[in-house]
Amino acid sequence: MLKKPFYMAIAVWTTGLMQPMLANASPIATGGFATANGSIEPAVVVSSLDSLKSAFNQRKHHIIVSGLIYGGPKLTTLTFSTLDWSNTTIEGAIGGKAALENIQLKFDGELLGKGQKITNIVVKNINFFGNIIDLQKLPPQIFGSTNKEGINYEGISFRRINNAWIDHCSFKDMSDDLMSITLESDNITVSYNHFYFSANWLHMNPDPVWNWVGKNQDLANERLAIVVGANPTDSYLYGANALHVTLHHNWIGPLIKGRPLLRGWVHAYDNFFDNSDPPRGTTYQGGSAQQYNSMQIGSGSVVYSERNYFYMTNNSNQIGLDPSRNSYQFYEKNNFYVQTTGRIAFGQNFGNVPVSYAYQLEPAENINNSIRNSAGPK
Repeated sequence: MLKKPFYMAIAVWTTGLMQPMLANASPIATGGFATANGSIEPAVVVSSLDSLKSAFNQRKHHIIVSGLIYGGPKLTTLTFSTLDWSNTTIEGAIGGKAALENIQLKFDGELLGKGQKITNIVVKNINFFGNIIDLQKLPPQIFGSTNKEGINYEGISFRRINNAWIDHCSFKDMSDDLMSITLESDNITVSYNHFYFSANWLHMNPDPVWNWVGKNQDLANERLAIVVGANPTDSYLYGANALHVTLHHNWIGPLIKGRPLLRGWVHAYDNFFDNSDPPRGTTYQGGSAQQYNSMQIGSGSVVYSERNYFYMTNNSNQIGLDPSRNSYQFYEKNNFYVQTTGRIAFGQNFGNVPVSYAYQLEPAENINNSIRNSAGPK
């Protein structure tokens, strides 16, 4: 089914202040909820795990990643958990080669006092990915036990964060969602990123069976993109009316099993949901490799979906509530559905989106090509 656009526009970005040598320009995020411009501190360049940890331990607020940094076989998590981590920028050096392997950036304000959040965070121009062999060698991961390094492994995790921008990054081959925005985080923009899994991940052997949330699942089938809102009580309608998130110009796929799962107030526009060469058959553990949804409208959500391109996706929009009696609101217009399969939940039509920012749209029929060329580190 193809929905024709009513009008056409070209995406426009504003120019901001230049960062120090080797860094990219870091304009204030545009076309989304975030107004983050990160750190104004001089930048420190890191190129090894030791230098990255040193910059973190010294509370450096502007870190430039140069080249590949490997976090080790047991994974490395850097946890930014205090208010003094506000106004932080972590970015890759120009050229698109900056990478964090087996390293998670966890911005976590859940232990702060009531009403407090870490604010003004920018992460950009970095490749995040997991080492498949290392993940296969982890001990059996069991929800609620001490063995849960893999269960908690994402590229970026936001918990009680306000005003943050994730831009021009790539995320692949991680054992939980590739990234998450939860626990009343608010005013977040996720733009020009690539979320996907490799064929090596899908066909891994051995294929460990882990228990993420009380149910066994083989690792090869844990191919999840993004979650916004941890549960129904951490949602826009049932929570603190937070989780205002913009997703725009992201390339989501291929080989994504499911998600983004949206429980926030989310404006998703000009994204490319790519299920080209859709996986069929089973993994080595016998689980179905087929995509179960492309975008999931979850409990307590308000979702505006606009000018997105769904290519060969299965169950492109799925209403997935927990439980089914929960409320949600789903609106859409001018989306493109090309060679899709399964069922599509269509949202109510809407006029102007009630957001506080200006944005301009690309022609939807060009999104699949333009985003392939623009998403990810540069």
